[in-house]
Amino acid sequence: MRRSLLPTEPRAILFSLRGTLPVLDLDGERIVDSTRIVQSLERRDPQPALYPDDPDERQRALELEDFFDEHAGHDLRRVAFYDLRDDPDYVSAFLTTGRSAATRRIFRVLLAAPGSMAHANRRYRLNAEDAAASRITLAAALDRVTDELQPSGYLVGERFTVADLTAAALLFPLAWPAELQYDYPDPPDSPSMKSFEAHPALDWIRDIYRRHRGASAETAR
Repeated sequence: MRRSLLPTEPRAILFSLRGTLPVLDLDGERIVDSTRIVQSLERRDPQPALYPDDPDERQRALELEDFFDEHAGHDLRRVAFYDLRDDPDYVSAFLTTGRSAATRRIFRVLLAAPGSMAHANRRYRLNAEDAAASRITLAAALDRVTDELQPSGYLVGERFTVADLTAAALLFPLAWPAELQYDYPDPPDSPSMKSFEAHPALDWIRDIYRRHRGASAETAR
């Protein structure tokens, strides 16, 4: 069963203070961090394999997974939320995707309360200087996609690997593929995010989703 953690709820606050998301409960074990989750699922259900059999390709795929994990997701969120810091209507709509209208209204009020974003501002460094640095990091991540792209259309070898999974999953808000598994509000009016819309890596992200994004289990409320 899949569960979302709405910000301000006790479980979400606990994870924000002590850990990270996503979290997977599997066979009685709680697994934190997307890299460890993929490793555990690969051991449990190894086909189709996300890790190449060839040692060199496997090492390359893991290197790229680590690169995008460290140089994409955090920076993209910083850029987006910095641009949207004065648009609480969109932020509340996005963060309460799949929840009721009443929940959205309550969260909108909480988001507007004085000091409500203080923890996020400190933890994620939502300031002009760091947002500018993150835009540079994001541009480099997109360039890395196009630089590494193989004739096969994948980043490593001839098939879909953990490298493609990580890059496409973390960079999806720039491309907004049609196959997104949740009914998010329309893409945000973020000048920084829109500045990347002509980059060819975005077409690659959409193609990866089109080819490999299967049906998703409904998120438990």
